[in-house]
Amino acid sequence: MENQHTAYDLNALVKTYNIDNVYEQYKRFEFLEKLNNYIDLKQSSVLEFGSATGQMTEILANMAKKVVAVDGSSEFIRIAKERVKDAENVSFHESYFENFEIAEKFECLIFHHILEHIEHPLELLPKVGGFLSEGGVIAISVPNALALSRQLAVKMNLLKSVYELTENDKHHGHFRVYDWKSMEELITESGFSIIGKHGLSFKLLSDRQNIEMINANIIGEPQIKGLWQLADDLPEHAGAIMVVAKKI
Repeated sequence: MENQHTAYDLNALVKTYNIDNVYEQYKRFEFLEKLNNYIDLKQSSVLEFGSATGQMTEILANMAKKVVAVDGSSEFIRIAKERVKDAENVSFHESYFENFEIAEKFECLIFHHILEHIEHPLELLPKVGGFLSEGGVIAISVPNALALSRQLAVKMNLLKSVYELTENDKHHGHFRVYDWKSMEELITESGFSIIGKHGLSFKLLSDRQNIEMINANIIGEPQIKGLWQLADDLPEHAGAIMVVAKKI
């Protein structure tokens, strides 16, 4: 399988990411709050794909029984290890996801904003399903092509189509943007049964603009958490798609 995939210098991406900010942290908390409707993380071992700088890993260390984090970047792993250095329930593996192997089974697999970076997700997902314990769940989030912010970008002539990759998408190594139909088809074709669907990160403006508004105290936690609820009320146009599934 390794020869079928493009080789990437993942360490080169480290400096391009602005994921250690308050808005991204709210996204992680929203994802985990909604995931808690399906699994008791306190009693669960979690396999996290794409630990990056360890922000999600650190939260999981305080919420889950055990966390195994996988990332293809040695630099990201170095940063994440430093962040969670006092957590005894966390371990790391440096590996491309397609090549990762482990004998252990987990109650929960997490792909938070990861699949858009995967060249061949229909090859990867069936494989990682083998890491799930009986009754375990996989939780996935991806950007939503039909997000209001992307639709606004089309109206502003910044994008030709909601499915067009922005320069920022390409810079970060994104291969595609999903809508609900393509996401659900991918999950079911990969051998999973969907048990939960949620909208995430409901927004009209870009992430950068939301960060600026939070920093300027224009919006705060009450607005952010209200948007969490709107994302579930209007999932078709939320900023991101979240799917929770079990192996068939």
